[in-house]
Amino acid sequence: MARILVLGIDERSLSAIAVPISGLNHFVTTAWDEESLSKAVAKGSPEAVVLDLRGGSEVLGRLKKLLSHYDQACEAPRLAVADRNNTEELYHTYITDFIFHPFETAELALRLARLLSRSQPSRKGKVIEARGLVIDLESFEVTVDGRQLTLTFKEFELLRFLASHPGRVYTRQALLNHVWGYDYFGGLRTVDVHVRRIRGKLGSRHEDLIQTVHGVGYKFVI
Repeated sequence: MARILVLGIDERSLSAIAVPISGLNHFVTTAWDEESLSKAVAKGSPEAVVLDLRGGSEVLGRLKKLLSHYDQACEAPRLAVADRNNTEELYHTYITDFIFHPFETAELALRLARLLSRSQPSRKGKVIEARGLVIDLESFEVTVDGRQLTLTFKEFELLRFLASHPGRVYTRQALLNHVWGYDYFGGLRTVDVHVRRIRGKLGSRHEDLIQTVHGVGYKFVI
């Protein structure tokens, strides 16, 4: 079972997408404005976001803007649901995959399975440990001296990647490529922001696990 967020601009029409996904034994939340999205994200970070683009052109821009305020949601892979006569927005790099409506349940299940597989971190072992920090690669839980941290997906991925290569220095661009993907067009400051957030959650005793190499990038130090 995965957490799936179904996002659109019309509350009533979202059931046509949310109900079939619920039938696949996923935990589904729906949102159509700032208030409903805030409530949906508060229930847990989604592992995938389904965008209802059946409302016509320019819907993607509205939904993208809505998601931009929530790291917990905007970092998840995105499946677009569109009408066959409205395909223009499907070429946007923001969209991970798409499906046409009406759809077959079997195809929906396959698309979601592929989408969710992209959100799973690559694993080199089951647990990474360093100075009281424990990263569980199966449960995606992170603890520091027994205290559990609440990380967004990209924060987890960045910490996991650096901790998997202790002592090695990575430039900001390299980290963007490895964690966000080569098709990500955001700025290098994205890495700095996420490192700052991770350090804040690690706390003063452990924030130096991620060290800044001035003029180059970052490295994980045991």
